[in-house]
Amino acid sequence: MMRTVALISGGKDSCYNMMQCVAAGHSIVALANLQPIQKDELDSYMYQTVGHQGIDLYAEAMGLPLYREAITGVAVDQGRNYQPTDNDEVEDLFRLLSRIKDELDIEAVAVGAILSDYQRIRVENVCRRLGLVTLAYLWRRNQKELLQEMIASGIEAIIIKVAALGLDPRIHLGMSIRDIQPHLLLMQEKYGLNVCGEGGEYETFTLDCPLFRKRLVIDEKETVIHTDDPVAPVGYLNLKLHLEPKDNTELKLPPNVKNSLDFVGDLSDTVFSDLSDIELSEAEIDSIEKIEKEEKKKQKELNPLLTYSGDRTEAVDEDKTDETDCIDGYSYEEPLEGYTHVVEDHRTIYGNKHGWYYIGGVTGDGADTVLATEDAMKKLINLLDSEGMYLTDICSVNIYMRDMNEYSALNDIYVKHFSFQNPPTRVCVQCPLPADVGLILDAVAHKNTPNNETEPPKERMTMHVQGISHWAPANIGPYSQAIKVGEVIGTCGQIALVPGSMALLRGGARRQCALALRHLARVLRAVCARAHIRSVVQSVCYMTHGGCVGEARRQLERRTAGAIVQYAVVQALPRGAALEWHAWAHTDNNRFEYEETGCNVGEYKVAITRRWNYENTVAAFVCYVATGSSPSTCQLSFPSEEACLSHRRLAAAMSQSDVEQVLEYALNKLRNKPPGNCEETALKMRIFYQVWSSPSAATLVSALENVRARLNVRAAATCVPVLALHNAFTFLSISGLRLDE
Repeated sequence: MMRTVALISGGKDSCYNMMQCVAAGHSIVALANLQPIQKDELDSYMYQTVGHQGIDLYAEAMGLPLYREAITGVAVDQGRNYQPTDNDEVEDLFRLLSRIKDELDIEAVAVGAILSDYQRIRVENVCRRLGLVTLAYLWRRNQKELLQEMIASGIEAIIIKVAALGLDPRIHLGMSIRDIQPHLLLMQEKYGLNVCGEGGEYETFTLDCPLFRKRLVIDEKETVIHTDDPVAPVGYLNLKLHLEPKDNTELKLPPNVKNSLDFVGDLSDTVFSDLSDIELSEAEIDSIEKIEKEEKKKQKELNPLLTYSGDRTEAVDEDKTDETDCIDGYSYEEPLEGYTHVVEDHRTIYGNKHGWYYIGGVTGDGADTVLATEDAMKKLINLLDSEGMYLTDICSVNIYMRDMNEYSALNDIYVKHFSFQNPPTRVCVQCPLPADVGLILDAVAHKNTPNNETEPPKERMTMHVQGISHWAPANIGPYSQAIKVGEVIGTCGQIALVPGSMALLRGGARRQCALALRHLARVLRAVCARAHIRSVVQSVCYMTHGGCVGEARRQLERRTAGAIVQYAVVQALPRGAALEWHAWAHTDNNRFEYEETGCNVGEYKVAITRRWNYENTVAAFVCYVATGSSPSTCQLSFPSEEACLSHRRLAAAMSQSDVEQVLEYALNKLRNKPPGNCEETALKMRIFYQVWSSPSAATLVSALENVRARLNVRAAATCVPVLALHNAFTFLSISGLRLDE
């Protein structure tokens, strides 16, 4: 728990955020405020200044020291990504918090931001420079629910300024938020007003809350009409106030003030939704699933020969709470006798005329993690340099490391290279690498000066929320939640961290999967209002136990239609998580087609799922190669030891010629080019191979090189050893992504 200074404006939001901080266990040790000079109000992009005359009383009401600074700057740097700028009003905040940090032992700053990225980015910039954590528990909360929570929790605040259609200073100034709430809801329906006033529609001044030992009482109020506009007049109140003792000075939060776990206690409870939640609730999805199952059962009773494509023998028992239950049948963990595992560097970089560059197969060689990471970073930089690019051009990084216990050593080196503003997204998992390889790395980059004179540069947007909230996990490290280039969105890996505490959610894989997918949906929605979970074109789910596969598949399929996903069982995930989701999405996903195809190559079964948009500028596939039952099922174990040994021998014996045939079949599906079209295409590929039961990495790389030359395709591939895939008989899982826009 952290010692916290609270930024206060006098409004309801900063007060309620303080209550949330206390509920989370943090200690408010001081108050901070920025005030205008010799003015009632200042038109600031950053700060609420109306009502600043009453801020001094807050310190006495709470029994805390108050630090104040004058607003001397203006909004000089109004860009999306703020850089420290002379005479900017943001530097007034830096000056204020610097003084407090010099005088007090503080670790965090509480800020009542709800929706404004402009304010969030600037507060986080200041906090990052000072080594402080931002606590913004109201961030992206559902506005209706948040206002109701404030009222129910004992926040007594009045309207002190109005500046919106549907609000009249002569009528509404001085009204309590409780009394004006019905009118605000009506105006939201009629004019789209923000019910919490986050867009500047109105400002409030708090007279009492459960954290006050004394309440503020109004002696006089003066109405000032700032702009007497006939449609949306602007006005505010000047107040004279005094303090009065309260009957009960015990500082105790009311029971309806929720803590961090309450916001994930029931993932189907819409009371704690945020403004990103446009999907069906978990309860609604459960009801639909139940109806569908009952209908299938009824149809099977009427026609026993009828089957459904979605039927799976591994369907999850609804009463189970942990999907890592024992798997019936035979499984294995150890390699065959005499097996040797070799990983060689197979790095490549390929780009297209639209500015997309794919980097694959970078290995960090060496038994020492620090040296291996430095080796991988050097190789990555050299690849970028060969194309006139820089680390700042990278959008996404995937790291497959040998030992998650060495994460700190790896991260120290990574930070040195990716410590710039708005870093790329990142995934980091532990895979079974040999002792002489510390990590494998791949990346996607975008050069905003594409080799296409007719194509304008694409806007690059980064979602890098560093403040702790109830919305989604903060990204305090050197990576971002999401990066959007044009209409393409790449996310970081999402695990089931409780956002308000940044602790891993307990209770089994089912709850972890639901929460991680909720994080994924919220991040997509936040980076683009048109995006949602159904916008995912391709994803990968990493898990530490094969028993999670069925649940992960069920949870994704119940939220999406035609999702393309790789499932890979790895040795460890960050924070000891059971599973992790990573995704690429497109904002026009409703314009995508879906296809399932398959074939036999020698003794092996091949299954492909593919998605592509109408214009054929974006496409993705996942290809499974198996020795036995259909690769599309989730059969997690072998019926016998004999079947297991047979699978391992057959998989390891797959010839390079057969591998080439599979790769050629899959790549032709991804390219989807007319016959005779010889245009070179750049692709991103990932090949997960079941480490003890597959052709060697050298065979895979050699096969890929031959297919690249034969098809004239520039596929930057990364071969990654994993413990298992979604199916016991599946030994190769190949994914591909093409972005030609």
